[in-house]
Amino acid sequence: MSEAFHLELAAADPDAVRLLFDTIGARFSFQPSDRGLSYREERAGDEDVALARVEVEGSYSSWGDTQMFSVIQRTAGRCDWSTRTESGTGIGAPVLITPSSPTLFVVDSLQAANVYLTADLVQGVAETVYGAENTPVAFVSAHPVTPRLGQYWSSLARLAQEIADSGAFDAPLVRAGLTRHLAVALLECFPLAGDQELRALSMAAQTRRYRIAKQFIDDHAHQPITVDDAARAASIPTPTLTQAFRANHPHQLSPTEYLSQARLAGAHTELLNADPATGDTVAGIATRWGFAHPGHFASRYRAAYGVPPSTTLHR
Repeated sequence: MSEAFHLELAAADPDAVRLLFDTIGARFSFQPSDRGLSYREERAGDEDVALARVEVEGSYSSWGDTQMFSVIQRTAGRCDWSTRTESGTGIGAPVLITPSSPTLFVVDSLQAANVYLTADLVQGVAETVYGAENTPVAFVSAHPVTPRLGQYWSSLARLAQEIADSGAFDAPLVRAGLTRHLAVALLECFPLAGDQELRALSMAAQTRRYRIAKQFIDDHAHQPITVDDAARAASIPTPTLTQAFRANHPHQLSPTEYLSQARLAGAHTELLNADPATGDTVAGIATRWGFAHPGHFASRYRAAYGVPPSTTLHR
């Protein structure tokens, strides 16, 4: 995962705004009004996602496109928009602008909260969640599927911005989880081309099989099971189980990673209950839980629990 960035961008004349647009990859022509103009943007993100607050004093019109999926939400001022097939005011509800989709904006005294997701990210998440490989993501409208889903997107975008403001966004695991939630929400909140019912069935079946396999691992991690056994318990091939875990686990763990995590937790519980006076050892407990290399087990354990396993055993 790439490093997080935080930018504050400001421009007070038309040429500077054009340069700023080029900097952030917005391929737009730019026509300001005769009144004074200033543009300010706070942006946080990484190579896959960006969250932005935009403030504009004055007015301008622009025409062009971007290479990212952009969800624009006006919070104050004016933001009229139109594509070749749709138009709107952007009042209250989020608006989706898709890559390489030329759009006209007419802006005046604008305040907006925007989310940007790369096309590669959205495509990859769609293939993982829906199991539709090599089917390009395409949306049929810039408007949310329903007002309620529009409200859900707005709530999630606000939460994402709060996380960015708190500093937690810089943590890779937090950012990875948030990025996936935003990508899935984009796919669910805006109308995708294709059969929505089949997608829903695909997601429901995938979630059900993920839960079956996860429960199987939880129940049998102390036994000599493999990921293939979990896949058989869920009645799906192992590659399909991997896809289901990537789509449904909060941290996108693979089934192999989840099994290893479950066994580490089992070893931790046994260390807590062990008695070195009776001959219990870290190496013996680690081996029982499938960790053949004591040094690797100790490193994993310390990363997870903050202390060496010997400290837990001899507490």
